Amino acid sequence: MVSKTDSFGFNETKMFQVARDCSPDDHKHTQNLVESKDDMLYVWNAKNCCILVLNWRAAASRKQDELKHQTLIPSAPQNFTVEKILPSTDGTFLALAGPKGVSIIELPRRWGPSGQYQNGKECIICRAYNLDEHLFTESATLELLQIRWHPASPTDSHLLTLLSDNSIRVYDVDSLRHVWRIGPTPTPQPVVIGSGSGVGGGSKHGSSASFVGSPGTAVASPGVTSKLAYLNSLGDTAVDFDIAPPRVVSSATGGSGSVGADTTFSPTTTLSTTSSTVTATKPAIAPKEGTLMNDSVIAQKNKKAPPTAGAGGTKVEWPIVILRGDGNVYVLCAGIDTNRPKLQGPISIQPQVDDNYGLDSCSLIVIPTLPPTVIIAESTGKTHHALFLEESCPLERSLTSEQLADSNLTLHPCEWYLHVLETVELELGLPSVEETKEAKSYSCPLHLKRDPLNEARYFAYHNAGLHAVTLDFTRPLHEFVQQEGTDELVEKYPLFNSHSRAEYVVCTKALQNANTNAVLGFTLLQSPSGLVLFLASGQVVSLDLITDHSLIRKWPLSGSTKKAGNSESPIKNMLKDSFQKRIQSILRSGLTQPILKLDQTTEPTPQEAFELLTQATRMLRENYFVRHDKARQEIEKREHVLKLLKQQQLNDIEELQAEKQKIRATAERLAETYEDLCDKQNSLFKRAQEVVRLATLRLPKGSFSEKQFTERIEKIHQSVKMLQKNVDQAKQKITTQQMELEMKKKTAKEKTFTLPVKQEDIIKQIIGEMYTQIDSNVKDVKKMNNILNLT
Repeated sequence: MVSKTDSFGFNETKMFQVARDCSPDDHKHTQNLVESKDDMLYVWNAKNCCILVLNWRAAASRKQDELKHQTLIPSAPQNFTVEKILPSTDGTFLALAGPKGVSIIELPRRWGPSGQYQNGKECIICRAYNLDEHLFTESATLELLQIRWHPASPTDSHLLTLLSDNSIRVYDVDSLRHVWRIGPTPTPQPVVIGSGSGVGGGSKHGSSASFVGSPGTAVASPGVTSKLAYLNSLGDTAVDFDIAPPRVVSSATGGSGSVGADTTFSPTTTLSTTSSTVTATKPAIAPKEGTLMNDSVIAQKNKKAPPTAGAGGTKVEWPIVILRGDGNVYVLCAGIDTNRPKLQGPISIQPQVDDNYGLDSCSLIVIPTLPPTVIIAESTGKTHHALFLEESCPLERSLTSEQLADSNLTLHPCEWYLHVLETVELELGLPSVEETKEAKSYSCPLHLKRDPLNEARYFAYHNAGLHAVTLDFTRPLHEFVQQEGTDELVEKYPLFNSHSRAEYVVCTKALQNANTNAVLGFTLLQSPSGLVLFLASGQVVSLDLITDHSLIRKWPLSGSTKKAGNSESPIKNMLKDSFQKRIQSILRSGLTQPILKLDQTTEPTPQEAFELLTQATRMLRENYFVRHDKARQEIEKREHVLKLLKQQQLNDIEELQAEKQKIRATAERLAETYEDLCDKQNSLFKRAQEVVRLATLRLPKGSFSEKQFTERIEKIHQSVKMLQKNVDQAKQKITTQQMELEMKKKTAKEKTFTLPVKQEDIIKQIIGEMYTQIDSNVKDVKKMNNILNLT
């Protein structure tokens, strides 16, 4: 049954009833056990270790006949707790990930009227591959932090995994292809605290910056445990990564090799920005190399052909943006087949601040805008929106202390930098009165997911619910980059004047000491657009989404303008619209009221209920009553001004009435005078006509105008005769042509086809020869039958 918080009716489906009964035991922290790909919805069954699949689009179309869900059973059981599922780019594989392992499941084929797997078979055993099981069992402290499918995989099977030992492993289904080192490597050696300065400057690491490794390189020991704890405390471990849009680079500056004094970076198209303006800088030579390209176009090209060096020594490179816990951002320049990629960083973040935009970073995504937008999230609820721009002179930057302190870790100068445009602080739960007074708030890790249909929107889900953040600078920035011109474009496109909007969609924490109703799954649906949120309490929230908010905002304004323009004057319409916009801006609240989905296992105490009521009352008093009072004052002020304007208009009307009487008397007097003049003019005109007529009668010959008229009549008469003659000739031609056509038709009907005599004789001769030959063959057959006694 469809409700306001369940637009797609998933709460009543059997699939989510099974998922509700088989929810994971550890449901106190946020997980992602629900995903979707095209029209298929996947839910992980934690109790039975299987995947529940439903074609939600076909189920929505078949309202009366309920469509049953399917169960996909992995052929190899998982030895770890699954906390995240992720389908591949084309929906061929499904990755299961947890802190202590990762597995890939090969999805079966789909056919049938409902578009289900294997024509709707209820239970299907799927081939599963557990990746590097011994690696996690041998190392007690090693954990998997993030997984991403590579968008340029030609077989849709390349999976990138981020481990807590500062390494990214690249798998092609069950085979390990690469191990890329992205930070200090924990070694089984005792750690001495205080032996160095800076971030990661107190120890030597025993591995190179990037190498091709094999599973089983980590060894469990007390030294590794202390080393990992030490790196985590300093924030030197990577916590998240994402793949940026690709670029074309020359093979000389590609992922292999080191950057030396003679190394030359390929020229790129760069954007240099300040806090209020953005200026495009054109490259001097080779503008096609190093330019960030469209993500989807390159992905489609690479799926058709493996990424290799093309003509002219160019190749496609996918920058991998890596986030560490201390807020530093690194870039790994690599392709799918790159053995030794370049690790660049830390990226310079502008404008500079003391806390480096967060000391407790937890998540990162890259939105493929132009230029790309990097979103960095902190556990405190802050998200930083930054542009991923290219450095004009990357070799002029000096190496950091971390690079100089670790000789085995090769860090190259950065070719990019981040320009932070704004910081959005999300409210994690409804704050209580005590938290407001003490300026304290709840904190938890944030998980980011971008909207595939709208590049200007992304979502953040966490233990306290779900937020939707819309970026207002992506559309004008894209238009600005595509335009060609000079500095006048800066005045035409005022960038970064509007702030992004954050909407608190679903709130799962309203009380300070209440149980956490964490998010166990979040996914986005397409065609129609919507979202699905699966909570730890078993509740499912499914809402419709608007694809583009800018179009919806324009519709009511255009409609009201057309209606008002038909019945009111333009000045009155302008005044009315401006005042309406003023009142709307005053009443528009900066806060959104989320949907409350609290934990229903325990009833709130009277104290907690009173606290929730106090929060609602305070919110109404501080955010709504104040705005209504201000709107009332504006309306009273407007009323006073309109009264004064009305009084002045009444005085003007009286003066105009008096002036109107004077004008009317003058008009009557002028009308009488005009009538007298008209009568005199008519009498004079008649006398003049009579004089002209008498003078014309006394002339000896006709006038000049009469001669011209007779000549014109004669010319017209001659032309009429010529036309009549031409018409008669045309009629005669038509009759003759019709007679000829009739004669040809008669001859065509009477004509018969006859062969020439010579050809007829030849055909008769051939038929006679064939007859004699057949007769001889029949006699031979009879002789053979007599000889063989077959009769």
